[in-house]
Amino acid sequence: MNYYIVTGASKGLGLGIVNNLIDPKNNIICISRNKNETIIKRAKSEGCQLNYFEYDLNHVEGIDDLIDKIFSIIDTNKVKSITLINNAGVVTPIKPIGKTDSNAMIKSIHINTIAPMILASQFITHTKDFNCTRKICNISSGAGSNPYYGWGTYCTSKAAMDMFGRCVGVEQEKENNPVKIISFSPGIIDTPMQEIIRESNEDDFELIHKFRKFKEDGALRSPDFVAKKVIEAINKKDLDNGSLIHIMDLI
Repeated sequence: MNYYIVTGASKGLGLGIVNNLIDPKNNIICISRNKNETIIKRAKSEGCQLNYFEYDLNHVEGIDDLIDKIFSIIDTNKVKSITLINNAGVVTPIKPIGKTDSNAMIKSIHINTIAPMILASQFITHTKDFNCTRKICNISSGAGSNPYYGWGTYCTSKAAMDMFGRCVGVEQEKENNPVKIISFSPGIIDTPMQEIIRESNEDDFELIHKFRKFKEDGALRSPDFVAKKVIEAINKKDLDNGSLIHIMDLI
Protein backbone atom coordinates (compact mmCIF):
# COMPACT_ATOMS: atom_id res chain seq x y z
CA MET A 1 0.00 0.00 0.00
CA ASN A 2 1.24 3.47 -0.91
CA TYR A 3 0.42 6.00 1.81
CA TYR A 4 0.06 9.70 1.06
CA ILE A 5 -0.39 12.46 3.64
CA VAL A 6 -1.67 15.61 1.92
CA THR A 7 -2.17 18.98 3.62
CA GLY A 8 -4.55 21.60 2.27
CA ALA A 9 -6.50 18.76 0.70
CA SER A 10 -9.96 20.34 0.49
CA LYS A 11 -9.45 22.71 -2.45
CA GLY A 12 -7.07 24.05 -5.08
CA LEU A 13 -3.89 22.13 -5.82
CA GLY A 14 -4.30 19.92 -2.76
CA LEU A 15 -7.68 18.73 -3.98
CA GLY A 16 -6.20 18.14 -7.43
CA ILE A 17 -3.44 16.02 -5.91
CA VAL A 18 -5.91 13.92 -3.91
CA ASN A 19 -8.14 13.45 -6.97
CA ASN A 20 -5.16 12.12 -8.91
CA LEU A 21 -4.10 9.77 -6.12
CA ILE A 22 -7.45 8.03 -5.74
CA ASP A 23 -6.71 4.40 -6.51
CA PRO A 24 -7.31 1.14 -4.60
CA LYS A 25 -3.55 0.66 -4.20
CA ASN A 26 -3.20 3.99 -2.38
CA ASN A 27 -4.16 5.03 1.15
CA ILE A 28 -4.70 8.80 1.37
CA ILE A 29 -4.67 10.84 4.57
CA CYS A 30 -6.07 14.33 4.12
CA ILE A 31 -5.48 17.32 6.38
CA SER A 32 -7.41 20.58 6.05
CA ARG A 33 -9.54 22.92 8.12
CA ASN A 34 -12.73 21.56 6.55
CA LYS A 35 -13.61 18.20 5.04
CA ASN A 36 -14.33 17.87 1.36
CA GLU A 37 -17.26 15.45 1.37
CA THR A 38 -17.20 15.06 -2.41
CA ILE A 39 -13.68 13.65 -2.42
CA ILE A 40 -14.52 11.35 0.50
CA LYS A 41 -17.48 9.91 -1.43
CA ARG A 42 -15.44 9.52 -4.62
CA ALA A 43 -12.65 7.65 -2.83
CA LYS A 44 -15.17 5.30 -1.21
CA SER A 45 -16.92 4.61 -4.51
CA GLU A 46 -13.60 3.74 -6.17
CA GLY A 47 -12.34 1.48 -3.39
CA CYS A 48 -9.62 3.82 -2.16
CA GLN A 49 -8.95 4.11 1.56
CA LEU A 50 -9.15 7.79 2.54
CA ASN A 51 -9.02 9.23 6.05
CA TYR A 52 -9.67 12.87 6.87
CA PHE A 53 -8.28 14.98 9.70
CA GLU A 54 -9.85 18.40 10.13
CA TYR A 55 -7.11 20.63 11.51
CA ASP A 56 -6.03 24.27 11.27
CA LEU A 57 -2.26 24.24 10.73
CA ASN A 58 -2.05 27.74 12.19
CA HIS A 59 -2.25 25.94 15.55
CA VAL A 60 1.30 24.63 15.36
CA GLU A 61 1.39 23.59 19.02
CA GLY A 62 -0.98 20.68 18.31
CA ILE A 63 0.75 19.22 15.25
CA ASP A 64 2.74 16.64 17.23
CA ASP A 65 -0.53 15.18 18.55
CA LEU A 66 -2.03 15.30 15.06
CA ILE A 67 0.84 13.28 13.63
CA ASP A 68 0.57 10.76 16.48
CA LYS A 69 -3.10 10.23 15.58
CA ILE A 70 -2.28 9.88 11.89
CA PHE A 71 0.41 7.27 12.41
CA SER A 72 -1.82 5.32 14.80
CA ILE A 73 -4.01 4.37 11.82
CA ILE A 74 -1.14 3.37 9.51
CA ASP A 75 -0.59 -0.37 9.16
CA THR A 76 3.20 -0.61 9.11
CA ASN A 77 3.01 -4.16 7.77
CA LYS A 78 1.31 -2.94 4.59
CA VAL A 79 3.39 0.15 3.81
CA LYS A 80 5.14 -0.09 0.45
CA SER A 81 5.87 3.64 0.34
CA ILE A 82 4.87 6.71 2.33
CA THR A 83 4.88 10.31 1.15
CA LEU A 84 4.16 13.61 2.89
CA ILE A 85 2.96 16.40 0.59
CA ASN A 86 3.15 19.76 2.35
CA ASN A 87 0.75 21.73 0.17
CA ALA A 88 -1.25 23.93 2.57
CA GLY A 89 -0.36 27.60 2.35
CA VAL A 90 -1.61 31.18 2.49
CA VAL A 91 -0.50 34.13 0.36
CA THR A 92 -1.74 36.73 2.85
CA PRO A 93 -0.83 39.22 4.21
CA ILE A 94 -0.42 41.06 0.90
CA LYS A 95 1.12 44.28 2.17
CA PRO A 96 4.57 45.89 2.27
CA ILE A 97 6.56 45.25 5.42
CA GLY A 98 5.82 48.15 7.75
CA LYS A 99 2.12 48.10 6.87
CA THR A 100 1.60 44.46 7.78
CA ASP A 101 -0.39 43.31 10.80
CA SER A 102 1.82 41.31 13.17
CA ASN A 103 -0.77 38.58 13.76
CA ALA A 104 -1.20 38.12 10.00
CA MET A 105 2.56 37.69 9.62
CA ILE A 106 2.63 35.14 12.44
CA LYS A 107 -0.24 33.18 10.88
CA SER A 108 1.52 33.12 7.50
CA ILE A 109 4.78 31.84 8.94
CA HIS A 110 2.92 29.28 11.06
CA ILE A 111 1.04 27.80 8.08
CA ASN A 112 3.66 28.22 5.34
CA THR A 113 6.83 27.43 7.27
CA ILE A 114 6.59 26.20 10.86
CA ALA A 115 3.76 23.71 10.27
CA PRO A 116 5.41 21.95 7.30
CA MET A 117 8.74 21.92 9.14
CA ILE A 118 7.14 20.20 12.14
CA LEU A 119 5.22 17.81 9.90
CA ALA A 120 8.41 16.88 8.04
CA SER A 121 10.34 16.41 11.27
CA GLN A 122 7.66 14.21 12.82
CA PHE A 123 7.26 12.30 9.56
CA ILE A 124 10.98 11.46 9.58
CA THR A 125 10.81 10.45 13.25
CA HIS A 126 7.73 8.26 12.90
CA THR A 127 8.99 6.47 9.77
CA LYS A 128 12.62 5.94 10.80
CA ASP A 129 12.09 2.20 11.22
CA PHE A 130 9.92 1.78 8.12
CA ASN A 131 11.51 -0.54 5.58
CA CYS A 132 10.06 1.28 2.59
CA THR A 133 10.42 4.29 0.31
CA ARG A 134 9.88 7.57 2.20
CA LYS A 135 9.43 10.92 0.50
CA ILE A 136 8.51 14.52 1.32
CA CYS A 137 7.33 17.06 -1.24
CA ASN A 138 7.06 20.69 -0.18
CA ILE A 139 4.98 22.83 -2.54
CA SER A 140 7.12 25.87 -3.21
CA SER A 141 6.64 29.02 -5.28
CA GLY A 142 8.55 31.34 -7.55
CA ALA A 143 8.13 33.74 -4.63
CA GLY A 144 10.70 31.67 -2.78
CA SER A 145 13.36 32.72 -5.29
CA ASN A 146 12.17 36.17 -6.39
CA PRO A 147 11.21 39.24 -4.32
CA TYR A 148 7.83 40.86 -4.95
CA TYR A 149 6.53 44.17 -3.61
CA GLY A 150 3.87 43.40 -1.01
CA TRP A 151 4.76 39.74 -0.67
CA GLY A 152 7.57 40.09 1.88
CA THR A 153 6.00 37.63 4.29
CA TYR A 154 4.98 35.09 1.65
CA CYS A 155 8.31 35.23 -0.20
CA THR A 156 10.21 34.78 3.05
CA SER A 157 8.08 31.83 4.13
CA LYS A 158 8.65 30.02 0.83
CA ALA A 159 12.38 30.81 0.67
CA ALA A 160 12.70 29.37 4.18
CA MET A 161 11.04 26.13 3.09
CA ASP A 162 13.31 25.78 0.07
CA MET A 163 16.35 26.06 2.34
CA PHE A 164 14.76 23.70 4.85
CA GLY A 165 14.43 21.08 2.11
CA ARG A 166 18.06 21.50 1.13
CA CYS A 167 19.18 21.08 4.75
CA VAL A 168 17.05 17.98 5.30
CA GLY A 169 18.39 16.57 2.03
CA VAL A 170 21.97 16.96 3.26
CA GLU A 171 21.11 15.37 6.60
CA GLN A 172 19.24 12.43 5.10
CA GLU A 173 22.05 11.47 2.75
CA LYS A 174 23.92 10.23 5.83
CA GLU A 175 21.11 7.78 6.66
CA ASN A 176 20.94 4.14 5.55
CA ASN A 177 17.40 4.57 4.22
CA PRO A 178 17.21 8.30 3.53
CA VAL A 179 13.98 10.21 3.19
CA LYS A 180 13.93 11.84 -0.23
CA ILE A 181 12.79 15.45 0.00
CA ILE A 182 12.04 17.89 -2.81
CA SER A 183 10.51 21.32 -3.26
CA PHE A 184 8.14 21.70 -6.21
CA SER A 185 7.47 25.10 -7.76
CA PRO A 186 4.08 24.79 -9.49
CA GLY A 187 3.88 28.05 -11.39
CA ILE A 188 0.60 29.96 -11.60
CA ILE A 189 -2.53 27.88 -10.97
CA ASP A 190 -6.24 28.68 -11.22
CA THR A 191 -7.01 28.34 -7.51
CA PRO A 192 -8.71 30.33 -4.72
CA MET A 193 -5.27 31.73 -3.84
CA GLN A 194 -5.15 33.47 -7.21
CA GLU A 195 -8.57 35.00 -6.50
CA ILE A 196 -7.19 36.49 -3.28
CA ILE A 197 -4.25 37.95 -5.20
CA ARG A 198 -6.49 39.50 -7.87
CA GLU A 199 -8.74 41.04 -5.21
CA SER A 200 -5.88 42.65 -3.26
CA ASN A 201 -5.08 46.36 -3.22
CA GLU A 202 -2.93 47.95 -5.93
CA ASP A 203 -1.15 50.08 -3.33
CA ASP A 204 -0.18 46.91 -1.47
CA PHE A 205 0.72 44.72 -4.47
CA GLU A 206 2.23 46.43 -7.50
CA LEU A 207 1.85 43.43 -9.82
CA ILE A 208 -1.91 43.07 -9.34
CA HIS A 209 -2.70 44.03 -12.96
CA LYS A 210 -0.25 41.40 -14.23
CA PHE A 211 -1.98 38.71 -12.18
CA ARG A 212 -5.41 39.85 -13.32
CA LYS A 213 -4.18 39.58 -16.91
CA PHE A 214 -2.99 36.02 -16.26
CA LYS A 215 -6.64 35.13 -15.59
CA GLU A 216 -8.00 37.15 -18.52
CA ASP A 217 -5.51 35.57 -20.93
CA GLY A 218 -6.15 32.02 -19.72
CA ALA A 219 -2.53 31.69 -18.58
CA LEU A 220 -3.37 29.94 -15.32
CA ARG A 221 -2.87 26.18 -15.33
CA SER A 222 -5.57 23.91 -13.95
CA PRO A 223 -5.05 22.31 -10.52
CA ASP A 224 -5.53 18.91 -12.16
CA PHE A 225 -2.71 19.47 -14.66
CA VAL A 226 -0.31 20.74 -12.01
CA ALA A 227 -1.27 17.95 -9.61
CA LYS A 228 -0.26 15.38 -12.23
CA LYS A 229 3.14 17.11 -12.50
CA VAL A 230 3.56 17.08 -8.71
CA ILE A 231 2.98 13.33 -8.68
CA GLU A 232 5.31 12.89 -11.66
CA ALA A 233 8.04 14.76 -9.77
CA ILE A 234 7.53 12.67 -6.65
CA ASN A 235 7.79 9.46 -8.66
CA LYS A 236 11.03 10.40 -10.44
CA LYS A 237 13.64 7.71 -9.82
CA ASP A 238 16.62 10.05 -10.00
CA LEU A 239 15.59 12.60 -7.38
CA ASP A 240 18.39 14.80 -6.09
CA ASN A 241 17.79 15.04 -2.37
CA GLY A 242 16.84 18.55 -1.30
CA SER A 243 16.39 19.76 -4.86
CA LEU A 244 13.92 22.33 -6.19
CA ILE A 245 11.94 21.12 -9.20
CA HIS A 246 10.06 23.65 -11.30
CA ILE A 247 7.00 22.59 -13.25
CA MET A 248 8.73 23.78 -16.44
CA ASP A 249 11.32 21.04 -15.89
CA LEU A 250 8.53 18.54 -16.59
CA ILE A 251 6.79 20.22 -19.52
